[in-house]
This record gives sequence, C-alpha cells and structure tokens, in this order.
Amino acid sequence: MEKTYYVATLIFGWFITVSLAVFMYFAFKLGYSLIGIVMTMIVIASAAMNTLFLKKWKKAV
Repeated sequence: MEKTYYVATLIFGWFITVSLAVFMYFAFKLGYSLIGIVMTMIVIASAAMNTLFLKKWKKAV
C-alpha cells in the first residue's frame, strides 16, 4: 500500500485513541464508572490495533 495511507491512518488512529483516553479520564472523574470501564476497553482495543498496524507498516516498508 501507499506510504501516505499508512502514515495518515496511524496519525488518525492515535488521535482517536488519545481522545478516547481523555473521555475515559473524565468519565471516571465525573463518577460515570460504567462508561469509564467501557471506554477503557475501547482504548485498549484501539491501542492494540494501532500497534498492530504500526508493525504491519514497518514490515511493508
């Protein structure tokens, strides 16, 4: 695949992950534990997918 695609996807993916982490932090801070737990699972899955995509990109380049 094109290198620009990998770079754009990684940047966008990490931006989403950081945004979700901020929402997770404030969910716990405001006392919404259930939403915070769900956000934690989503952040972990998002970080895992970004890491796998980074490894795939390094293998392709």
